[in-house]
Amino acid sequence: MKRPYTVVRSAWSIAATHPVAVPFAVALTARVIAAIGIDKFQHGYLFPDESDYVNFGRLASTGHLTVSVEGGYGEDLFHEAASFMWPLTVLFRLFGTHILVAALWAALFGAVTAVLTAVLVRFATNSNGWAVVAGLAVALFPSQILWSSVVLRESMVWAGLAGTAIGVTMFSRAKQWQYLVGATVVTGVSLLSLAYLRYWAFIPAAWAAAAAVWLFRPARPIFARGLCLLLCLFIPVLPGLGIAGSTYVAHGGSDLGYERTVLSEGAKSAFVHPKVIAARPGTKPSAATNPSAATNPSATTLPSAIPSAIADEELVVPKGLRNDLKALPRGLLAFALRPFPWQHGDGLSYDFAALEEVLYYPLYVLAAVGLVASRRRRDVIAFPLLAVALITGIASEAEGNLGSAFRHRDQLLWALVLLATLGTRAILENWRERRAEAGTPHDQVRDEGLALVQPFMRSVAQQCQ
Repeated sequence: MKRPYTVVRSAWSIAATHPVAVPFAVALTARVIAAIGIDKFQHGYLFPDESDYVNFGRLASTGHLTVSVEGGYGEDLFHEAASFMWPLTVLFRLFGTHILVAALWAALFGAVTAVLTAVLVRFATNSNGWAVVAGLAVALFPSQILWSSVVLRESMVWAGLAGTAIGVTMFSRAKQWQYLVGATVVTGVSLLSLAYLRYWAFIPAAWAAAAAVWLFRPARPIFARGLCLLLCLFIPVLPGLGIAGSTYVAHGGSDLGYERTVLSEGAKSAFVHPKVIAARPGTKPSAATNPSAATNPSATTLPSAIPSAIADEELVVPKGLRNDLKALPRGLLAFALRPFPWQHGDGLSYDFAALEEVLYYPLYVLAAVGLVASRRRRDVIAFPLLAVALITGIASEAEGNLGSAFRHRDQLLWALVLLATLGTRAILENWRERRAEAGTPHDQVRDEGLALVQPFMRSVAQQCQ
């Protein structure tokens, strides 16, 4: 019988020779199991947003999604999330409108995100081993499994952002025309998918891609920068966001207070608490009561107060740059750090989210180390750094409740894992160099490392017998 550490080393050797297949298989298996389990034991929707995707997809698959559905909100959501909804409609026509069909569609892109992260790390480190580590980290991260095992567009947003990062990296290395065309296709398809998924993730990604190719010197600078710039300028025109997203920014920038208010209203984990006033006599439903106003940047100008769930009350919507600046620290804290591990809220979901923070904090530290250690590798870190900064800033201003903030944070996990992998690699290399300077042979360093884990592996093997 082989020793446990021998089995582990053999498994690791196999994984290192398949840095794409192994993360994909592990990620997809975990998500399929989770999706089947949720479908079997939940007997309904785990999150309220799922019902919209399933119901509107079902109506679209039968040709009944019209402007009259939910006051136009159905068509607005279908248009905004078309990258997710159009294929879902086809799947519903082929396999029926079962919630599991939609959940497996989301699970596929959760696995794709793990693969794309592994590919990015392979580009950055030229190491299959580190690529597998990064891919498995995304594949097995608890919230990544959860959000991509239910009917939400989150996993497709992750894949679009990671795919854009790969396209930008390809631009940095493309010397021949076929590679430039490949980089253009990868970047264009990724950005186009984001354009019909979530506007406030797409616009930062487009801006970050355009800026990144100017922060490093590509192999073919004129063509790479020109092609990438054209993509980032004109893809936003397709969903009606204007050149480089200018139309969307002009509308959305003045409505951040409204977004915070809407996302906080009725949420148990709300951290934005707008002022409530008595409703004015004769108040009529306005654009603000229509959910499409939150998703359609061309919606009617919003009033200063919106009717709350109680008919005789209105929620005051804070406006202006001063209010947005005041909201930034609180939103940043919620988006990046909360819920703290020692906090407890309503239900198990809050408590589980607090436990997962224990994983996020070291990721932040290692990612910071990776940025410092790889500061000269602008082709590797420029896009992830800019995307993280821009999306974090927008989310910090727009979020109103902890549940949405925690879910949207996972858009950045691929970037954090990439940078954290670079940081971990730098720490280990520094440790090895110090050991070598002290006169410790490389084989002894390796044996000392194995000696640390062998007792643990033996105890695991005994427990399994």
